[in-house]
Formats: sequence, structure tokens, C-alpha cells
Amino acid sequence: MAFEYLATYKTFESVADMDTAVENHMAAHYYDLTESERAIVFKLASHALEHPGVCHLKASTIATSLEISTKTVYRSVKKLVELGIIEKLPGTKLNGIKGASIYSLLPYVPSSVSQRETVSEASNDKVCRPQSENQAFNSFNLLSSKQANNIYNLADEIA
Repeated sequence: MAFEYLATYKTFESVADMDTAVENHMAAHYYDLTESERAIVFKLASHALEHPGVCHLKASTIATSLEISTKTVYRSVKKLVELGIIEKLPGTKLNGIKGASIYSLLPYVPSSVSQRETVSEASNDKVCRPQSENQAFNSFNLLSSKQANNIYNLADEIA
């Protein structure tokens, strides 16, 4: 086989794992992606069967097969990389001519899990202590004691 070097970039153990990741990415980002961007993901997945999750294609090949412009392919690939759906690995150069890029489909990781604080981290916050909703009027913990006394005296005079 001509593309044995792709085995080093393989991201999935099986085609079924890759298909599940693609489905999850599509479900999570369906409304963020255009029809062309979704088609590019499916095109990359269809070429990543021998080494699940990685393929070697030129932008012009993708553009021709999907009947879109190469500029659309470049824009779409950039967006897919930003969303964490694919990774574009540097293409090999042969005699100074730019070769095809290696595209790697990434496993699906829910963004809410990776960015959300755990409950224990949030409760150990030393900057903002938990305060009751019905905090007493005379709680001036941010004021100096002299300022607090002046406000207490003013409140007593008004009462």
C-alpha cells in the first residue's frame, strides 16, 4: 500500500469508532456548520477507512468531488479545525511542490465536560465566599471599620 505512513497518525481503533465520533460531532455542531462543511467531514471520513481517522487528500480533490471551490474548502477546513472536529497536519513537500494535506478526524469530546468546573473546585473558591440571599443590612464586610461605624451612626439617627 502507498499510504502506510498514515498508520502513525491513526486516531481510532476501528471504523465504527470513527463513525460514532463523526455522528457525535455532527449532532453537536449541526447548526454551526454549513452544508459544505458537513460534506467535507463526510468526505474525509469516507477516505479514512484503511487507517481509521486519517486520510491524505488535496484541497483541489475535495473541491472537485464536492463541486465547490478550493477557497471554500480552505475556509471550511479552518473552521472545522477551530471547532475541534479535524486536525490538519502539515503536508509533505516533494521537490518544492506542495503535496496533499493529512487530515485527522478527532475523537468527540463534549465541550461542556472539558470546560465546566467541578463542584468541589467551585466551593473551594476563596475569593468569593458564599453569602446568604437575605444578608443583613448591617453587613459591611468590605468597608473599613470607621466607615461602617459612620454608617451605623447614620442609620441610628435616621431611625
